[in-house]
Amino acid sequence: MPPIRAFAPILARNGGGALVNMLALASWAGSPGFPGYAASKWAQWSLTDAPRTGLQEQGTLVVGVHSGFVDTDLSSWADAPKITTVDVAERTVEALANDRWEVLADADAETRQAKAALSQPLHAEPGR
Repeated sequence: MPPIRAFAPILARNGGGALVNMLALASWAGSPGFPGYAASKWAQWSLTDAPRTGLQEQGTLVVGVHSGFVDTDLSSWADAPKITTVDVAERTVEALANDRWEVLADADAETRQAKAALSQPLHAEPGR
């Protein structure tokens, strides 16, 4: 059972609450080197976005946190700008306090650029 389905009834019985999913820049912008990772983050974004309206009616906020690289052991291999775990946590708590359902937390605005590009054509058609 997906975690949202497991926790939503408990939160409803307690008057609501919040669910937070840690997503990634890859939710919106894939990488040729990591297509499986990007696909899994896109799916998780969809699973975060889909229940928002229904859970809002029970007083539950569903928050998606998108970021580029976060400075952890997992990303130690990457020579790229990174956001600290403290910054991600602070931005997430700020979103919760202000009833915002999306956090665009990154060190250099890559996430904001990727989100803005969603409305643009993905690629030129072959032969053009």
